Amino acid sequence: MFTCGDVENQLSDTQLKVAFDGDAVLFSDESEIIAKQRGLGKFFEHEQEFENIPLKKGPLKCFLEALGKLQRKFYAKNERMNCPIRTYLVTARSAASSGARVLKTLRSWGLEIDEALFLAGAPKGPLLQMIRPHIFFDDQMSHIEGAKELGTIAAHVPYGIGQKYHKGELIEQPAKHVKDKK
Repeated sequence: MFTCGDVENQLSDTQLKVAFDGDAVLFSDESEIIAKQRGLGKFFEHEQEFENIPLKKGPLKCFLEALGKLQRKFYAKNERMNCPIRTYLVTARSAASSGARVLKTLRSWGLEIDEALFLAGAPKGPLLQMIRPHIFFDDQMSHIEGAKELGTIAAHVPYGIGQKYHKGELIEQPAKHVKDKK
């Protein structure tokens, strides 16, 4: 987990705000693999072709499910506006070109997000600074660093193809050396 300075005084004390990235966090990295290996054009084609096929689950889907169960207890009492939990999807995806699949996936899982924010590749840090989540989960260190620089507590989700890249550049992995057994 990464933090910068004293952010505690800036956070809501009446509502827990949790922000999630989409690909390789709530969802698998299946689409991100196409974007990284084949480019954005092929990614957009793929998302359009598979728009009605839900993405596979990612490592934090179960956490969002648990938060959703807690939220529904308030909704059942007609207390939606007083719910002490608020969830955000903060994704680099574009709503116009690849957002439909994300929303349809969440719907197919029976999950709700309070706010879905599609940034179309724009930096996440400034938006996170405005919504002030208590924690933001992302698989890419460049987004973690951007959030941290602007005072958002961020947790790295070490999952998927994003671990092989930093700021869009492929990171050369050092060869693993096997020690000789004597």
